[in-house]
Amino acid sequence: MVFSGRIYETDGAQAIGVHEADAVRPLTPVPQPASLRFFRHDAQIPLPDGSVSEEPSFFYGNPASLVGASQLINHPEFTPELGFDAYLGVVLVADAYKIDVEQAEEAILGFTIINVLVARDVERAERQAGAGYGRSHDLGIAFGPVITTPEELDDVSVNVGSGKGFQLSVVTRVNGVEIARGNVEDLPFTAAQAISSASQSCTLRSGDVLALGPLVEEGDEPVVLRPGDEVQVSVELLGTLSLKLNQIL
Repeated sequence: MVFSGRIYETDGAQAIGVHEADAVRPLTPVPQPASLRFFRHDAQIPLPDGSVSEEPSFFYGNPASLVGASQLINHPEFTPELGFDAYLGVVLVADAYKIDVEQAEEAILGFTIINVLVARDVERAERQAGAGYGRSHDLGIAFGPVITTPEELDDVSVNVGSGKGFQLSVVTRVNGVEIARGNVEDLPFTAAQAISSASQSCTLRSGDVLALGPLVEEGDEPVVLRPGDEVQVSVELLGTLSLKLNQIL
């Protein structure tokens, strides 16, 4: 538990240790999620009439790529176009199968931040091949730093008729320099919609993680990350998630 800038270690029932925040490097909030689904607002399924489906679509990520906050990740040598995408992370606390949007929020344990390293050149090739995203998103996924419960976001929640949206500002920085801004409220679908949609074909399990985004749009000059760069994603009330790129020796 995090309170007043300190980390309280518990055994599930009582505090067994208190640590200063700067002396702790957090692990991922969920040690080993069974599944990781990415819901991208810019990757909806096209329909025969030329429109796109209103049903949120997703692709799977690799849970083994998840790392905690403030971790070093090796800079991949095979891509000259390394970028990143920021997502809202949704962690489930209950199993769910074919549930309605109205029931879906009951399955949410809380929210966190997800930052995905992306090989843009590989991403383009995967998109052209129509095979779905794979290697381009399997480079490292920062996850954390903590889970914020839905009750803690009541003051910034907005009922949009298909679940709750959240008025949470988002800022991304590279080496301390602001790159882009966004707001969680701008997502075209809610966490409840994503959960309900995914549950129609497969049972979702407690501890599963969903990522909704990207939360900010790239500018005219796409970000290219270099060895030694530090990336930060800050989401209002959820905290700041950092990762740093290490060069492979």
